[in-house]
Amino acid sequence: MEEGKIKNTITRSFELQDYKIEGAELSGFWADLLSKEELTVEVNYRSENKKNFSLEEIETLIRKICGKCGSFEAQLPENIKCEVTFKNFGEKVYKTDQSDFKPEPREMDEVKVAYRFYVAYNV
Repeated sequence: MEEGKIKNTITRSFELQDYKIEGAELSGFWADLLSKEELTVEVNYRSENKKNFSLEEIETLIRKICGKCGSFEAQLPENIKCEVTFKNFGEKVYKTDQSDFKPEPREMDEVKVAYRFYVAYNV
């Protein structure tokens, strides 16, 4: 997509490999186009090498997922936004303009998130 363009519809998603994060494997992936203005992509991340993510690995994974959301948004037209719902953390939602996002990390075997792409305003 051309940078800076404005669109009123979501016409494509990112590819499966775009959601991959080093140190984690994808154990689930679902995309659902809810309307022409909203797309959700649910992703489950599991540890590549162990049964569980450690506390430190969870903290790193959360930062990487938030960074990935920001990276996605930077590649989209300016009025299409990205946010991430962390399902394992009480449905906490990260928005790219949020600086104080701090879910309470804990050891777990899988991190479930939902990336949501939506048209923030119409032109």
